[in-house]
Amino acid sequence: MLSLIILLFLSDPGHAQSKKVNTRIYESEATQEKSESFTAKVRVVRDISDEVEVFFDSDKARGAYTLPRKISSYATVLKQLQDSGEPGGSPVSVTADSEKRILSVEKSSSSGFKKKHEYDFGEIPDI
Repeated sequence: MLSLIILLFLSDPGHAQSKKVNTRIYESEATQEKSESFTAKVRVVRDISDEVEVFFDSDKARGAYTLPRKISSYATVLKQLQDSGEPGGSPVSVTADSEKRILSVEKSSSSGFKKKHEYDFGEIPDI
């Protein structure tokens, strides 16, 4: 008799639905791409077969980041990264996804480096 009551209790559709695992939370986390943004100076730009590896001189950006060749405006982004790696180059603002693939690069508005100024003193006046 007790086994019949337990069987009826477990076959209740309301009770069966409450035991289902809610996977919507996990599915929504999986679909959200987590990206990070940082500003740093480029240390090394290295060309490998299908992509370019980039290393930054920053505590926040550690390890190798990749620049896929299929990114839009690839040549412009690569040029900005190479210019930042030059001596006296300005830092760049980088957005990368969770797998360290570079999504976008912009020149930083405040470089923090002093530029050489050329002064024009004009002509020496006659006294």
